[in-house]
Amino acid sequence: MGTQHTCRKELEEHTSYFAVPGAHLYTVLHRVEEPVARVLLSGSFASERHYSYDPWVRWARYLAQRGVEVLRYDYRGVGESEGIFEQTSFQHWSEDLQLLANWLKSRSPNLPLVLHGLEMGALLAGIAFHAGVGDVLLLWSPPANASLALRPTLMRWVVADQLFKFGEDRRPASAYFQKLEEGSTIEVEGYRWSAKLWRDSHEVMLPFAMEDGDRARAVYHRPVRVVTLGKEAIPLVKGGQAVTNEPRNYTSLFAKNWGWLADALAIDGGGS
Repeated sequence: MGTQHTCRKELEEHTSYFAVPGAHLYTVLHRVEEPVARVLLSGSFASERHYSYDPWVRWARYLAQRGVEVLRYDYRGVGESEGIFEQTSFQHWSEDLQLLANWLKSRSPNLPLVLHGLEMGALLAGIAFHAGVGDVLLLWSPPANASLALRPTLMRWVVADQLFKFGEDRRPASAYFQKLEEGSTIEVEGYRWSAKLWRDSHEVMLPFAMEDGDRARAVYHRPVRVVTLGKEAIPLVKGGQAVTNEPRNYTSLFAKNWGWLADALAIDGGGS
């Protein structure tokens, strides 16, 4: 797993670089002594990482404080991980997730492993779970396909990019989509999207059974929860910036999902 050091001693948060073929992934392990379970968090994609980062970290710490060891990471080519975003693919990201899940499971094979994904991360976690990875699955706002996750980000970038342009310099959103369809690469919020990324996004699908939690549980015979997050979960999900000077309160969201996890894992959900 590489050299580790403690970021916050009281929570035992250890940063490291995890080796995958062709790159190293930046990881943070929220270590717990004698954990009751382990969770792999697969978060928002590319520039969405910036918006969801704070509540995502708070959720990891919330779980760690309740005896669940958590591993979170940056995708290959994103954030602090190695790799060139333009040269990576959904196949890379899926393979990386499975390698991380296998490593986390190997720490104590008898403990249950939870895959938990947010938006694009939920799509990737669902694909891995469908392939037999993990014992429990928790999905927050999974898109039906990767294209539906990319479109809102691109639309937000179009609005920002055109804000101070006038006349012939202004272009409609369709012009950006057309460039991708024609094989060009465009920059979206600091990441260069390739035509291949856009083309492949239409083919990366959430397994059909996971569009409904009850159906998924019947098909996989393992605990599955699918949650569609509303505006109260901004900025964990897309929907614009929260207009407030106070930190957002995720107590209800975290408590509801922790209650379900505790039941799925058959452990005491009282917490610490």
